[in-house]
Amino acid sequence: MSGIPDKGLAKLPSISEEETVEELGPYFFIQKKTGHRLTVDSVLLADFIASPEKSDSIIDLGTGSGAVPLLLSYKTGAGSIVGVEIDAESALIAKRNVVANGLASRITIVESDFRELKGVFSEGSFPVVVSNPPYVKAGTGRLSPHRGRNAARSELKGNLADLVEISRHLAGNTGRIYFVFPVKRLFEMLGEVRKAGLNAGRLRFVHTDPKKPAKLFLIEAGRGLVLKTEEPVFLRAPAGSSRP
Repeated sequence: MSGIPDKGLAKLPSISEEETVEELGPYFFIQKKTGHRLTVDSVLLADFIASPEKSDSIIDLGTGSGAVPLLLSYKTGAGSIVGVEIDAESALIAKRNVVANGLASRITIVESDFRELKGVFSEGSFPVVVSNPPYVKAGTGRLSPHRGRNAARSELKGNLADLVEISRHLAGNTGRIYFVFPVKRLFEMLGEVRKAGLNAGRLRFVHTDPKKPAKLFLIEAGRGLVLKTEEPVFLRAPAGSSRP
């Protein structure tokens, strides 16, 4: 995920001096040089989601510059993907990413506060709800001088309880919800899932180093699920592993 995609310079989208164009799967990906930038978390989340049917609709809450919708349009056959982003600047970049890659027929970017989506979408509108939400609990942590980075990292516009509740509404009785979140907030996540009347299903831990505790977890939630812990992900392969 680095460098300029080898797709011909004539096809590169127009960008400002404050932006870069990266390669994201088969797509162009525009993002700001400063502030919050794409991390491996979004890639892990897209890989974790069970393959939706072509008729399924997916909604990504807090889509940022649109990385998860782009990844899901490549990895799944979902015919409709909605990315919701409250930050106007990020939402505009996400829209540009959609247009630059010719995906306007499959991806729609909505500039909105996710807490207001009950007035936009009826209960159970989306079989698949995903989010790579801010990790820092409201009222804790240090703020960054970059406004966009603060919005992406800290719960400035809705907390975990708000996110789980709107996800439950959007997924309804039969949909599935997918999050990536820090391990230090695992029990909080499980508590909010239970309070929303949902069950935790698949749970996968992510280790940056095989010799250290997991830093992140991926979770699938919904109604009627039974908890199953999957094999962990190691971003650095264990010693002696045959992984490249």
